[in-house]
Amino acid sequence: MAAAALCDGDVKMVIWDLDGTLWRGTLDEADADDDLADGSLAPLIRLLAQRGIVSSVCSFNDEERACAALQRLGVWELIVFPAISFDSAFSKPAAIRATLSAAGLSPANALFCDDEPRHRAAAAAALPGLLTCAPSLLPPESALRRCGSADPGCSRLQKYRLLEARRRAEAAAVSQAGAGDAAAQRFLDSCEVVVRLRPLRGASDEDLDRLVALTQRTNRLNYTRRRRGWYWELLERDTDLLAPDRAGGGRGGGLESFTWKVYVSDRFGEHGLAGLVAVRRGALRHFLFSCRLLGLHVEGA
Repeated sequence: MAAAALCDGDVKMVIWDLDGTLWRGTLDEADADDDLADGSLAPLIRLLAQRGIVSSVCSFNDEERACAALQRLGVWELIVFPAISFDSAFSKPAAIRATLSAAGLSPANALFCDDEPRHRAAAAAALPGLLTCAPSLLPPESALRRCGSADPGCSRLQKYRLLEARRRAEAAAVSQAGAGDAAAQRFLDSCEVVVRLRPLRGASDEDLDRLVALTQRTNRLNYTRRRRGWYWELLERDTDLLAPDRAGGGRGGGLESFTWKVYVSDRFGEHGLAGLVAVRRGALRHFLFSCRLLGLHVEGA
């Protein structure tokens, strides 16, 4: 069942329809805030954010009224890359595609929740791999509390908000200067990207859990496609993987085995630990980065 995938660790984003899904009925039928909140699934958005799963919105609706309703429900600040429009040309599959592209996610990492079977079918047909479900088939709250990984401060959501801010700035720059490689390079230069490398300190490293999650969740920027191997070797204290050869020194030549954690920041804020580079006996074992870094070209730094 698609909804069960929420608890399997692959879903990074839930994309919500509004009328008949996030709240009962339509905005026109809600006479007061109590009507809007009655039976609303909005509390699940906060719960998921605290489990490291972000939420977006895709709805054929009046944007101003829908945003105001989400604010009244207390979840507007928890939504990223919303797509809300009453335009007759509005297409949910196209809007979802744009949302996933902006977020750097593949369809297989998203769940689209909509009460209308035809909308779910259209989205699934247009975006192979996209998970879909009716709101009535979502896992119970008790199960959702075990989804993802604990993130009480919603740190992953904050990183997606940084990405959202960068996408807005990029769109504004393109609108002003036009598209093209030169304009894209100027915008990238203006982002003031800083990459910092720090050695992995072994099985007791404070970032170990984050690195494990990164290797399991990263797809598009996982250049070696390896996932589990390095973790078990680390737990077995494979010193070749954890530290440089004794004969080596620094980050340059002579290092046959090393593991670096990659931290990234730009003018929009700190992206934190966002990559892993590991070489063992001269062979590249891991070269991966968070999908949120798509477009920053960190891999070429």
